[in-house]
Amino acid sequence: MTIKERYRAAIEEVIAKAKAKWSRESLTTAGGVEIYAYPHPAGIAWGVNAAETGVNILCGIRRPDGADEAEG
Repeated sequence: MTIKERYRAAIEEVIAKAKAKWSRESLTTAGGVEIYAYPHPAGIAWGVNAAETGVNILCGIRRPDGADEAEG
């Protein structure tokens, strides 16, 4: 299972909140992983930060058409 698959529901949740409120939104999982999203000129930027270090382990930009780009 990829990181994106593991946290898909949380990623979708924060993207929806960021899009609706047009602000930075985040949530922290029970394991301490931070999932975040915020408005970006190309859509909604999103990412996943590791619990132990806070280091970004996955990020991308959700385009208005629903596709993700710059994922890595």
